[in-house]
Amino acid sequence: MTAAQLAAGLAEVSQHVLASSGDPDEVTQACTQALRPHRLVVHSRRARLSTRLEHLSAGPISLNRLRYGADVTVAPAVPEEDNFLLTLPVAGSAKFTYGRDTAELAPGRPAIVGPYREFKLDIDSAFDQLIVRMDRRWVESTARRIRGVATAGPVNLSLSLPEQPAFLYRLLESVVSLPTLGPSVARPEVGQQLGELVIESFLLTQLREEEAEPGRVPSAQVRRAMEYLLDHLAEPISLSEVARQSGTSLRSLQAGFRRDLDTTPGQWLRDQRLDRARRLLAAGEPGTTTVTGVAAECGYFHLGEFAAQFKARFGVTPSAVLGRR
Repeated sequence: MTAAQLAAGLAEVSQHVLASSGDPDEVTQACTQALRPHRLVVHSRRARLSTRLEHLSAGPISLNRLRYGADVTVAPAVPEEDNFLLTLPVAGSAKFTYGRDTAELAPGRPAIVGPYREFKLDIDSAFDQLIVRMDRRWVESTARRIRGVATAGPVNLSLSLPEQPAFLYRLLESVVSLPTLGPSVARPEVGQQLGELVIESFLLTQLREEEAEPGRVPSAQVRRAMEYLLDHLAEPISLSEVARQSGTSLRSLQAGFRRDLDTTPGQWLRDQRLDRARRLLAAGEPGTTTVTGVAAECGYFHLGEFAAQFKARFGVTPSAVLGRR
């Protein structure tokens, strides 16, 4: 999965805010509402904007595809912002400045612009980007739970990022796939949970090095976490919430799972979901039970990922297990 593939999928389900706008005021207003307040400067008077903006909300995040179609500079309009912007380039190039840091963006070279410092985005006419807008309060509170500290504070991240891991793209693909699964599955609370999970998963890749040595978690707390996970298999589960329910930090909970079960909470959860899915498919009736329904009942909101993980674990496809009936 790449940013380009994800952006193509977004076009099928998103709200098309701007189709091809050449009005700078209209473009600024639309991007302010979808992303953050800013000032827009078009570099050449002869250049004409041809801006496309697509938008899809999921609780504390939104996915946005934006291409200005002209060389522009974007600058802040307020001292502090209320969001983080994770930019995944699809095509073209740009230069981002955040405080004293600068980053050259191109496909495979993403960046994260925080809310605390002044920013400047110099964007060329071919720059096409997928932007994950993350609510500042959710980012700060999620980072607090991951770190296991009492109060939330600033989350200072490096502007330049390495290419994001495949599991984050799969999560974003689940967000994009959710509207296609019908109203019984694509409920607002599911979108909310997926959005929270995207923020947590992103932060886990960024905060790893600064986390202190985890404390020892008693086996009772590991069992409590396992019970909570089993009770919520059908939901997009935030592991930091599991840690909170268990009375410990996420890092300490991960250490407890490695010690007691020789696995991670995420892998253990995945195995339980797949085992339940196989039981439901084996007991189901073709024509009544569907692979899509079973996947959703077991917490999968992207059928391709479900099918791939199911076959990797059991050596057969979900439809083959259902067809045996």
